[in-house]
Amino acid sequence: MMLHGGELLKAAKDYGIEPFKWLDLSTGINPNGYFIKDLPQSCFHRLPDPSDLNALEAVARESYSVPQGVGLIAAAGSEALIQTLPQIFPTMKVAILSPTFSSHEASWRRYGHDVHLIDSLDDVGDATIVVVVNPNNPDGSVISPKKFRKLAEALKTRGGALILDEAFADCNPEISYVPLHDNGSVIVLRSIGKFYGLAGLRLGFAVGAERFLDRLRDLMGDWAVSGPAIELGRKALQDKEWAEKSLQLLELQSKMHRAVFERLSIQVVGGTLLFNLIEVPDARTLHHELAKRAIWTRRFDYNQNWLRIGLCKSQSDLKQFEELFQDALDTQAVPA
Repeated sequence: MMLHGGELLKAAKDYGIEPFKWLDLSTGINPNGYFIKDLPQSCFHRLPDPSDLNALEAVARESYSVPQGVGLIAAAGSEALIQTLPQIFPTMKVAILSPTFSSHEASWRRYGHDVHLIDSLDDVGDATIVVVVNPNNPDGSVISPKKFRKLAEALKTRGGALILDEAFADCNPEISYVPLHDNGSVIVLRSIGKFYGLAGLRLGFAVGAERFLDRLRDLMGDWAVSGPAIELGRKALQDKEWAEKSLQLLELQSKMHRAVFERLSIQVVGGTLLFNLIEVPDARTLHHELAKRAIWTRRFDYNQNWLRIGLCKSQSDLKQFEELFQDALDTQAVPA
């Protein structure tokens, strides 16, 4: 089972190819991430100071356009929040718009909730918790934030909540629910790991009413965010010039990647600026053939025709990717 992207060292061991030779396109993370500048030694040697954390959260509030009166807390990545959220609610009926990022289902089931996977928001029924990834991972589908208002009100009357995972929203900020937040029953998750290419930093945020965030704080404990994450996260979110240039670069890179699939006669069925979702007759075999050529992609156990493929870092990598992808396709086409 392949639960996430990454695990490159395991792939390198399994296929007997040294890690530095791989094109790791499995994670949907910006390959040209935020430049890590010199960090003060103090952020490594002393415990994180509450005033520094407050400064980071203030910058995040501005960056995400959090309305006055709505809460925001930092955490060790949005994954930590995904794992903690089911613990702040009593056992409830949970509807998850699927297929989507698998950690949501796993975490709600782990804590005994009654989980139902739904194909449409019209199928929410009497659920008290609804989870939506927007833009969705892996198909990149987007729901207009205004469409969530009525659902959020219904869940509020049931004592539940709407969980919106916006990990990929930095590439499409106009779809974020955060600026519309009215301090009601919505909890929005944000991450700097994807767009800023800082996945290893483990830094994310939850935006919502303080009655939810207080419970999250209690469960995460003191020093939930490391000193280096506080320092670098604050710098990254403040660097508007970098964000603007990166968005322009990602738009160009995404167009170039899609052109490769067009030349290879491969159907792109979804994605964001950070990844493409392709559909092929036998994704498992193609995933294996690409791995034999040191290209690591993301396949899905629930769909035997999908591969998710992230962006290459450079044009030379993209050229190499196209050549090796064509070779993998040619190998599949040869009768056994």
